[in-house]
Amino acid sequence: MPLVLLIAWQLAAMRLDAPWLLPLPSRILEQFCHPLRSHFSSGSLASNTIISLLRVSIGFTLAAVVGVCFGLFAGSIKPVRNLFEPILEILRPLCPIAWLPFAIAVFKLKTLPNLLGIEYSRTIFDQVQLGMIFVIFIGGFFPVFINTVDGVSGVRQNLILLGKTLGASKVQIFVRIHLPAAMPQILTGLRQGLGLCWFVIIAAEMMVGADSGIGYLLMYAADNSAMDVVIVCMLIIGAVGAAMNHLMRRCMHRYVSWKGKEF
Repeated sequence: MPLVLLIAWQLAAMRLDAPWLLPLPSRILEQFCHPLRSHFSSGSLASNTIISLLRVSIGFTLAAVVGVCFGLFAGSIKPVRNLFEPILEILRPLCPIAWLPFAIAVFKLKTLPNLLGIEYSRTIFDQVQLGMIFVIFIGGFFPVFINTVDGVSGVRQNLILLGKTLGASKVQIFVRIHLPAAMPQILTGLRQGLGLCWFVIIAAEMMVGADSGIGYLLMYAADNSAMDVVIVCMLIIGAVGAAMNHLMRRCMHRYVSWKGKEF
């Protein structure tokens, strides 16, 4: 099937003869063979992809840490969950991209080194805008938090009663019962959060204020009718997203391989 699609693509591109609309597959392959070639003075495919991955890594790490910790706390203490649930339920349906105007207004174009009082560090961290990190954090936080809360609060009561009967303390019940039982849900939330973070950064890099990243390069290439670069960027975005999903699935298979099995 892939070979048939390539042949059809080649014939259609040759017949149309409009590379700004449908480039030849050979042009796409050429771009892949030169990942370090600079495009429109905005950097190469490799550098822009690395910048996007760095932004997502920082934002997702913050979302994972805060989401899991807060989720464990709220899931195991019902009054805390009841206190914050109405507010979070109002904010959760908001699309993360809707936070971009707020992030731009609050953080403007400040970068990570600016937090340390450094105007320009001459490192890749100068490309990590705080507004983007905030939007990525928002995108990843809610899936992680909601799944963690559901995982902890959904632990079977007979397991907790059994632990108390055996003399386990509250800390032991939390560590030995709540946490392992909630782990499948937590990893599911992390998987969903990571995918959403990657989706958010691609959209955020298309907005005003961005000057690097694979999403920025995609839009810049589209504005310059470089459809070969556009298609390559789309393939890279899809490939990176698939790789992230595969990595999270491997983690789930490794750490919660017992899920669904009867003992």
